[in-house]
Amino acid sequence: MKFPPAGRLTLTMLCAGVLLQGCFTGPRPTLLSPATIPNVDDQSAQTVIDVLASGTTLTFTVNYRVLTKFGNLSSDATFAHHPDFGNSMSVGDVRFIYAPDGTSFTCSTTTGECKPGIDESRVSDRQLVSTIFQSSAIERILQDTRVAVGMGTSTTSSISDQPTTCTAIPVVDSNATTQEKTYCVFDNLGVLASLETADLSISAISVTLDAQADQFAG
Repeated sequence: MKFPPAGRLTLTMLCAGVLLQGCFTGPRPTLLSPATIPNVDDQSAQTVIDVLASGTTLTFTVNYRVLTKFGNLSSDATFAHHPDFGNSMSVGDVRFIYAPDGTSFTCSTTTGECKPGIDESRVSDRQLVSTIFQSSAIERILQDTRVAVGMGTSTTSSISDQPTTCTAIPVVDSNATTQEKTYCVFDNLGVLASLETADLSISAISVTLDAQADQFAG
């Protein structure tokens, strides 16, 4: 099946070929409602969780470099967001699309073919999931705070002129050595900026405040 289906095709045809300006408007998108945002005692970790859960009204694209430490596999990844088109996450030639209406697709950017639903197995060899830049990062932080041997340490910085906030959470590894797991988020974008854990190293290498129609298709 070629993406997008009829309903999505109509929207894409209306916007394709130009910088996405917003074909219709809606409320500010949020990953979680305020009542369901997880609460932890670690304020440093909580700050990062709150940013990841907050969502954004901005249109943007972030390009990442990903290192899967088990196997030393390097990948390029991209996360794009538009309030009207949803989220698009690409790793290599695999693209996951989450539309605002709740539908989702797994696509090949090589063949242009898409299938309904999210097939996480397409990137499992990279220790990745389609939500690594938002909800999966929250899940990782929650797990780390449960086993942490101290409170996280906060730092701030910026990437491509976008401010970031980080938390470094101390945990004990399998060798009984205390290590820090670090999570950084873009304050204004509501997505991961970088991650450093035992299995993954993720770093944003560029940010642009735009997204193209073809980023939300196969």
